[in-house]
Amino acid sequence: MKSFLGRLNYSSVNEDSSSELKALRITPDDSVLCITGSGARPLDLLVENPGSIVSLDINPCQNFLLELKLRAIAELDYERFLGFLGVRPFQDRQSIYEGLRETLSNGSRDYWDRNLESIKKGVIYAGRWERHFRRLAGMIRLARPNLLGRLFSSPAIGDQAHFWREAWDDGEWKAFLRVVTSRFVWKYFFGDPGFYRYVPDDLSIYRYIQRQFDGAFSNFLARESAFATLLFFGEFHDQDALPFHLQEKNFNALKERLPAIQVVTLSLADFLEGAGLRRFDKYSLSDIASYTSAVEYEKIWRGILKSSRKKARFCERQFLVKREVPPSVQPFIRRDFDLEQELAGTDRSIFYTFIVGEIREEYHA
Repeated sequence: MKSFLGRLNYSSVNEDSSSELKALRITPDDSVLCITGSGARPLDLLVENPGSIVSLDINPCQNFLLELKLRAIAELDYERFLGFLGVRPFQDRQSIYEGLRETLSNGSRDYWDRNLESIKKGVIYAGRWERHFRRLAGMIRLARPNLLGRLFSSPAIGDQAHFWREAWDDGEWKAFLRVVTSRFVWKYFFGDPGFYRYVPDDLSIYRYIQRQFDGAFSNFLARESAFATLLFFGEFHDQDALPFHLQEKNFNALKERLPAIQVVTLSLADFLEGAGLRRFDKYSLSDIASYTSAVEYEKIWRGILKSSRKKARFCERQFLVKREVPPSVQPFIRRDFDLEQELAGTDRSIFYTFIVGEIREEYHA
C-alpha cells in the first residue's frame, strides 16, 4: 500500500461524471466533498458551478496532478491546455511547465521537477493505470484492427450490441480477458490494492468484467465513452468522448470557477472525523469500498452523516467490492434504487454499480 500511495496511479479518466451529476443534482449553493483521483472528478463537478469543492486524496501524487491541471487551466488557452496535458500533439510541454512551476506549491513543484519525462510525454497518460491501458490497447489494435474500427463506428446501439455478441466476443477475446483479469495479474502486474485486497475470494473477476462489457455495449455507443476510448485505443481521439472538463464549451467557465476548489491530502475517514457538523451538501465518493476495511467503511459513512447538511446527497461507485451501507447508518439515509439501476446501465465507464440517495431530514431534526 505504501508504494501505491507514493506514485501516480490515475491520470486521465476511469469514471463517467454524468452519473455523478445526475445523482448529486449540484446547485450553486452546494458545498461538495469529492475524491481527487486523477483530478477529472472535481473538475467535471466544477462544470456545474457549486459554491465550493473540497477535493480529497490520501495520495499526495494525485493531488499534485490536480494542482498542475488547475494551474494549466488558469494560465493557458484551450488548445495549449490540451496540448500540454497530452490530449493533442504538442512539441514544447517543458517550456509551458517552466512557466507554470513557480505557481505550484513546493510539494507539487518538487514532484514534477523529478518527473519531467511525464511532463514531456503529456501527463494525461502518465498514471500507472493509463500505462497499463495503453499496453493492453496496443495488443487489441494489433490483434484485431478491423474489428476495432467496426466496433467504434457502429451506427446504432442495436447494431453495436449485435456486432459485440456475434463478432467481437469470440473465443480469442474470452481467452484474452481471462488472462488480463486473473488475480495474479491484477495483484502483481497492475499492483492496485483496490483490485485485490478486499475482493471476495468467490468472485469471478472474469465473469464480472465480461458481464459488464456485454451490458455496456447494449446500452451506449462505445465511441461516446471516454473510458472505452482509452481502454481500446489507449488515448482520447474524439471531441465527443472527452470528459466534461476537457470539452471546449466548458473551458472558460472552469477558468472562472477555479477558486472554488480546495485540495486536501488526507484519508477520507480522518478528514470526515475533523470536518465538523453540517458542512457538506453533496458527496462524490468514487469507489471507497475497494480501498477500505469494513470498519473504516462504516467510519466513513458515520462521518458523512455527521458532516452532512439537510437532505445532503451522495453518490458512491462500487467495482469488485460490493458493500451494503452499514446497518448503523441505514435508518438515516434514503436510497434511490431506481436511479442506482439506471446509472448501472447507462454509466459509460462500464464497470460500476452505485449507491445513490440522500440523508433523511429526520437525521437533522
